Amino acid sequence: MRMPPRLTVVGDLERPDHRYLPPDALCYFWGEYTPYEHTHGKRWDYSSTNRLIANFKKSLDRQDRPDWQYKRQAIQQVAQAFASFWKWAEIHQNYRLALIPVPPSKPRDNPMYDARMATMLQQLAQHVGIALDIRDCLSFSGVHAASHEGPQRPSPDELYSTLSFDPASGRPHEPPGVIFVFDDMLTTGAHYVAVTHKLAEVYPGVPMIGHFIARRIIPDPYSNLAAL
Repeated sequence: MRMPPRLTVVGDLERPDHRYLPPDALCYFWGEYTPYEHTHGKRWDYSSTNRLIANFKKSLDRQDRPDWQYKRQAIQQVAQAFASFWKWAEIHQNYRLALIPVPPSKPRDNPMYDARMATMLQQLAQHVGIALDIRDCLSFSGVHAASHEGPQRPSPDELYSTLSFDPASGRPHEPPGVIFVFDDMLTTGAHYVAVTHKLAEVYPGVPMIGHFIARRIIPDPYSNLAAL
């Protein structure tokens, strides 16, 4: 996928697609992802964004397969895109920026724990050549399956109840001036709400900005009627 030249802000048109996202949440995304059931059988090949997300989220059980290279390439591509957008040196110096990845659904002691977002942030820091303040401090218990794998998506409260904060990585005694929260997909907004709720308890009053590779869109089944 050739990444767009700029991030897009989640505005009034996009926000209704993500029912848990608060009206005052400031979030950005690169592309729009269409769920497989709406791709007419094309699945990951439906769009460049679908392909990027499929590769980025490729399961760890593919590590010994030839297609594993595509996950590494996807992580690198996303890191380069984020690295080229913001003026990182200025933000890092003037705002005491902290970068926090949304954790995967599996617990850290699970052999299938995929730290893809944290890995992407580490590569981002390498691209910009700055020792960015990356705090990989959150973990889910694993009670809830990954949202795309389960029949019903958990609510923000359900996710929050299984979320833990690691003081050693999060350093609550060193509050940042602003937090960038990173995740791969914006779907209902439940993960973002749960994570920012937890972080607000640790860093009260610190502004948070969401960054997503893609947001989920559901095609309008009646969109073609206008042409009739």
